[in-house]
Amino acid sequence: MGAELITTSVRSKNIKDAWANVYEQASEYSGHQDGYSGDFNTCQFTKDMTSFLKSMTTKQLDLYIAEHCPKREAWGYCIADPVQNKNKVKSQVDVTPQKGTRKWETVYKAITSWDQIEVARDRSQTECIKKARAYIESNPNASLKVIIAKELVDGNVQCATITYKKSQTEKAGLYKFIGVAAC
Repeated sequence: MGAELITTSVRSKNIKDAWANVYEQASEYSGHQDGYSGDFNTCQFTKDMTSFLKSMTTKQLDLYIAEHCPKREAWGYCIADPVQNKNKVKSQVDVTPQKGTRKWETVYKAITSWDQIEVARDRSQTECIKKARAYIESNPNASLKVIIAKELVDGNVQCATITYKKSQTEKAGLYKFIGVAAC
């Protein structure tokens, strides 16, 4: 089985996310081909070489990586640092006005004690408890609690939308990866 030297550059907020994007794109494009696609999905990211840029140029670093990177590994470095969002407030809220009357309904919910997942619900406490007992009998390791909740029946349930507020100076960093892929 052979090996092929491959390179790519990608923009992202950090080197870890950049590698995840490169790996995912390689998997989608090349598939697995029994581990010999000749793309980055046959490699593991093992070294961040950014600190080496203090003592050598990018061209020298590329040559160093090409000569020393083992098969099935990829090494990478940051070409351009990301610029973080320096806004004091990094989100924006758009409030949706609620018009007219709202109708509420009391419901009983059986939720798991550990991760708060709803497993049963009913308008009647007795019926909800029956459903919860049936769930516990088929899942003996689970633990449930029954809670009372008010839910909106008529009207708009959405009261606000929160979005990320990007800074004008914010930008992703540029990362380069060089690897020796199996092919």
